[in-house]
Amino acid sequence: MDNQQLASALSDHLKLERPPVAMAFVEQPPSGLAASTTAAPSACTFWRRAETEIFYAAAAEHYECPIGAMTMGFELPPKEAPKAQQLVGTMIELGYFGADEVAHLPSVQKPHVGIVYGPLARFPLAPDAVVVQATPRQAMLLAEASGDAALRETPSLAAMGRPACAVVARSVNEAAATLSLGCIGARTYVELPDDRALLVLPAECLERTAERLPGLTSANDVLAGYHAEKKARFPS
Repeated sequence: MDNQQLASALSDHLKLERPPVAMAFVEQPPSGLAASTTAAPSACTFWRRAETEIFYAAAAEHYECPIGAMTMGFELPPKEAPKAQQLVGTMIELGYFGADEVAHLPSVQKPHVGIVYGPLARFPLAPDAVVVQATPRQAMLLAEASGDAALRETPSLAAMGRPACAVVARSVNEAAATLSLGCIGARTYVELPDDRALLVLPAECLERTAERLPGLTSANDVLAGYHAEKKARFPS
């Protein structure tokens, strides 16, 4: 499937309100592609812009959000370190973040100097990750279709909380679909509604997920009818 077909499969079967957003971690700026020149207050802000625009953002464009820059795999220059330390310190003081958690912040390991963002339907490159804003039901279908919600000795579907951008790093590094419950930053900058979560699909399971969605959507519809009929036979 090409990117347009992948996007159509996700949007049509899930009835998404917002388009899936693609990300590619690149080792050099792509020729002919506009570079971001608009200041962004957070790394996740790029997801919102990427719903309608295709653009390249270098490492420096992510430094306004030091935690987001780190999860996206960019090393902070010395002059940015105090900002990161202050932000992490504030979060720890508020009881929002535990000091022992800092060492476990995931970071994209694929070598890159910047990131290409854009709507999956028009994305010009093979994406490394696709970010989907989903209701719990949509996330359930995506997780089932990806295969990462399958029953096995060690379940592989991970659910993460703050920071929301860490979900991209985990998904890319582990080559597995990963769920994020979101964080207050993402709900502010991305305007992520309270009834939405984020599910990130890595390149390795994109096509499999798109191919399995129709069958699993149909199966869930049939089972919904079965359960509704059974429920009706019992007093409420």
